[in-house]
Amino acid sequence: MTTIVVSYFDGAEVELDEEPDPDAPAAAAALGAFLALTKADRLSDTRHVFAFYRDYYEEAGRPEWLEEEIGFPQSPADIWDHVTPGPVTVEKGRRDDENWYVVMQAECGWDAERGLMMVWRDGATLTKVGGYNGHLTNVNAYADRTLENVVYKARNPEYTTRLSRQPG
Repeated sequence: MTTIVVSYFDGAEVELDEEPDPDAPAAAAALGAFLALTKADRLSDTRHVFAFYRDYYEEAGRPEWLEEEIGFPQSPADIWDHVTPGPVTVEKGRRDDENWYVVMQAECGWDAERGLMMVWRDGATLTKVGGYNGHLTNVNAYADRTLENVVYKARNPEYTTRLSRQPG
């Protein structure tokens, strides 16, 4: 494993599970794009992670233990205070998906069991947020093509988030 510095998380050092395949230049390009992301990119992605938190909080019945543990974030951006970045992998899309994905397994203060899985298509666009389930896209996770632009697939549809711009 190699340690990488992730500007998206204010220069946090995390483990890269393995170097991208040298015979797959698109994998290295995806990792490079991910490493070029900044705090500004993270802040623009806040709504997806905050939606995951809100959905979890509501589904769990607004538990007192969670309020005692992390309180209720004063603003959506405060959710990042409860996210600890973790290991990163670079993976090829499944089946007919030719994209490469950078996947981070992070810890979060509200879902200690599953944590937070964040997936960036081609390293540049956050396209999936939620508890860790091993799927690179919501289309794969739910076998549902209508979820192509869904970033966070909520239990309560009010919290489902989508890409602001279409892929392409």
